[in-house]
Amino acid sequence: MREQLNTLNIKSKEVGLKMHKGKNKFMTNYENDDSIQIENASIEKVQKYKYLGKSTCIKDLTKEEVDIRVRAGWSCLSRNGQIFLDKNMPLSLKKQVYDQCILPTMTYGCQTWSLTKMIGNKLKGAQRAMERKILGIKIKGKIPCKNIRQQTHIKDVVLFAERQKWNWAGHVARMSDNRWTKRATEWQPRIGKRPRGRQPLRWSDSIAKVKGRLWRIEAGDRNRWRLDAEGYILQWMDEAS
Repeated sequence: MREQLNTLNIKSKEVGLKMHKGKNKFMTNYENDDSIQIENASIEKVQKYKYLGKSTCIKDLTKEEVDIRVRAGWSCLSRNGQIFLDKNMPLSLKKQVYDQCILPTMTYGCQTWSLTKMIGNKLKGAQRAMERKILGIKIKGKIPCKNIRQQTHIKDVVLFAERQKWNWAGHVARMSDNRWTKRATEWQPRIGKRPRGRQPLRWSDSIAKVKGRLWRIEAGDRNRWRLDAEGYILQWMDEAS
């Protein structure tokens, strides 16, 4: 960790940037690392940190992050209420604004998510509520979600998130310059073992379930990886439905 922060400080200076010692934080699961010194300035150790609107933590915070994304999606819909709530506005325009504004807001950072069935249902439930809001339909009407989607034609939020994750996984696997992103993704602890009982879902588990533990090798073929995306997404949707 000290080596990485020192490298970041040096590389920043090479391009004319200055690392802000007060705003930079670090996280580690090693208990003895209380602080790191960079040029006589102490870098604070934290358990959770928010960067560019995304919460980062030692533990998996996908559920908490999805809650934040759902609230951000509703906020975005409210800000564009003059479009979505106007009954005279063409539905095709509403779809375009939704896919270009609200969907990216709800799935910001989804490439790092470990989606479970429960979290996927939370996203889908929020999206269905938004669709009813856009169409002016009450939940008491008991209109099937399939019929509502046939009217809105908006992109499915879980499908979109899983496709983004698949594309990102292939991109990371094909990295050849040993950058931090690849090193962090492939890192394996030297000591310790996973606790007893049902294990929490890891980021790569859903991909490895479809392509096997050697999925990083198969991702080297960019064209094949793109073709395999549909199989991965549809299988996930079958399980989540």
